[in-house]
Amino acid sequence: MLDLRRKYIQTRAELRENPRIEFHLPVTIIGVDTEAYVIDFSLGGFYIETDATKMFNTGQKVKIALKLPCERNGIAVKAEVVYRSPNGFGCKFCNLLPETRQALERCFNIFSETLPIVVSVYEEGQTSAAA
Repeated sequence: MLDLRRKYIQTRAELRENPRIEFHLPVTIIGVDTEAYVIDFSLGGFYIETDATKMFNTGQKVKIALKLPCERNGIAVKAEVVYRSPNGFGCKFCNLLPETRQALERCFNIFSETLPIVVSVYEEGQTSAAA
């Protein structure tokens, strides 16, 4: 099973222009042959976890293709790398088309309002879910 929970990055909320939510989604960085995953998401950008971090530099422009779970079609966004860590990079969106911004806003609003389900294990493998 693939575990996409945040493991490595520590963020400083006081530097944020936009609220951020934890959000796990595989993405394709156009022109780069590597696995990459959005780990968190705001209306200003993404943090992307990848083993190919050394391929990206602050200020570099990237194009990211993704399929948001609440949208019918995939989208591509242009972004600028604003910082790099050993396990990924943060990027801010550049020149979003109005329909792309609307799709990102819809997704952000849906998932920012969703409460996680807490699953606890009890008695011989039975599980219990609580909201």
